[in-house]
Amino acid sequence: MSIYRTSVTISFFLAIFLIQESLVNRIDFYIGGFSLYLALLFTWLATEDKGEAFISAFIAGIILDLTPSFDTPVGLWTATLLLFSYLVSTYRESLGDLDERPITAALYLVFSTSLSILVFVILSGILGNAIPPFFTVMSEIAGNGLWTLLFSPIYFPLINRMKIRLFSLRSTP
Repeated sequence: MSIYRTSVTISFFLAIFLIQESLVNRIDFYIGGFSLYLALLFTWLATEDKGEAFISAFIAGIILDLTPSFDTPVGLWTATLLLFSYLVSTYRESLGDLDERPITAALYLVFSTSLSILVFVILSGILGNAIPPFFTVMSEIAGNGLWTLLFSPIYFPLINRMKIRLFSLRSTP
């Protein structure tokens, strides 16, 4: 990954993280919550090559690990996102072109964000952190899945177009 692509990736994830922490986390969603950061991360990963997906997941995981709102060990989000970036990059070809299949794109985002939250909670519990009750976790995951499903037709095409324009401006390595 070139320095230009790395700097754009870091800037994108920092901007989305600030939007998530300052705006989205303040909204009281009806069921559970909504992680715009994870949804946009998995949108970003869906169009990356394997090596670039790992770097993007690492950058996004480090940003999430350094957030003051989580009381978890540093590296837990990074490990979770690296695992999912491997899965996404390995099985991306079986999903087809997500720009032409919006229902598949929405279901991919719901599945990947929900499962990553579940794996994060399980790993956090294994490492000895206090985890919320089962039904609280499931309502958060279900709420996140619902809001991801509802909002994905808006941000999935926007992120893909933004990436194409950003990286076509300067495509030299």
